[in-house]
Amino acid sequence: MTLTAPTQSKVPNPAAAGRAAADIVFNPLDPAFREDPYPVYARLRAQAPVLRTKGTLILSRYEDVLAVLRSRKFSVSLIPDTVVKQASRLRFTEYGQMLRFLLASIVFTDNPDHMRLRRLVNQAYSNEAVNALLPVMTDRIERLLAGHARNGACEIIGDIAEPLPIHILCDWMAVEEEARPGIAEKVHAVRYLLDPGMMNRTSFETAARSMQELTGYFGEHAARLRKSGKDTLVARLHEARFDGQGLSDEEIAFACVMSFVAGTETTQCLIGNITDALLNEPGQFAALAGDDAAIRAAIEEVTRHETPLQFTKRLAVEDCNVGGIDIRAGEQILLCLGAANRDETVFEDADALQLQRSGPAHVGFGFGMHSCLGALLGRVQSVTFLKVLLDGYEAFERVEQQRTWQANSLILRGPARLDLRFAARRGIA
Repeated sequence: MTLTAPTQSKVPNPAAAGRAAADIVFNPLDPAFREDPYPVYARLRAQAPVLRTKGTLILSRYEDVLAVLRSRKFSVSLIPDTVVKQASRLRFTEYGQMLRFLLASIVFTDNPDHMRLRRLVNQAYSNEAVNALLPVMTDRIERLLAGHARNGACEIIGDIAEPLPIHILCDWMAVEEEARPGIAEKVHAVRYLLDPGMMNRTSFETAARSMQELTGYFGEHAARLRKSGKDTLVARLHEARFDGQGLSDEEIAFACVMSFVAGTETTQCLIGNITDALLNEPGQFAALAGDDAAIRAAIEEVTRHETPLQFTKRLAVEDCNVGGIDIRAGEQILLCLGAANRDETVFEDADALQLQRSGPAHVGFGFGMHSCLGALLGRVQSVTFLKVLLDGYEAFERVEQQRTWQANSLILRGPARLDLRFAARRGIA
């Protein structure tokens, strides 16, 4: 995703007609913003909730963000368009397969293509299919934690949060163990397509090569699995039908790759944020042990409070008025999900983490027809992780008091590294 360049803009505050324009500097590349974006978000909501700067309309209030997410007057095609522009600017021409990949993804397609793809892929990502993975998730998490508990410590991102979602998807797709490290490396390279403004020619070349290798692998893997009769995500994608039609072989391979691209690093950030919150609020988390409903509510609150996906973009397809805001056709809209989820007019004491919070739903997984398809899978992994952690372990302690945030992506927020000391409860591991 390409965000606006650092700039200072003066705009009238529509929430307080007649007030002087507010000076707002919005620079997501600023290290101070990466460390703590919430003071900037608060100023945006209070002083410039509708901020136009360098051709982009930045929205930060919950109701405004939700209104755009709900509306059919906006396109999600900005990422494919930006990939083409960035590649052209860098004189990189071998992006054809990557563009087909993006245009065949439910993440970046509009109707009618989106409806067809969504109804097909939804059949594979059903509640029944995801919940059937619970024993696999539990076993994987228990083994990961037990292996590090023997040493009394782990680096939660590299040791748990990063490998877990990769392994869960590989388990669901029956990917052989020896292929998994290579898949993780290639997926990381392809994921930069979601942040095309951060890509240089080398990263385009690496992404194109990785895309070719991943689609080749999953095309062959899908053919092998059809003969095996195993109940896998790949098989479910192959069997899905809408109006008598299914996904093409290339679309199945692309859907497998997008499952990794869209569903691994966001889940990694969420698990890192959960652990970071646990270390900040041990008393609140201790009360959750043994209460599955409370654990599920806690995952939602952590997602609201420290949203893994901070931004998403839309393109206005026609002149319209949404939520009282006049928007021009062709205008780019940056939706600050992290800011919307801290809106103090919607969430009482919004900056506080309250694990038993009730009330309006957050927008951390989007909303409407383009809500995150992998949200259920990410939620179930996170709930299972927290349940296993609280049921089996105790004496959690942060090793390094200064937490650092990842800097590989403008759109993601989660710890880059998080060293944890912990101990198994008596009789566990």
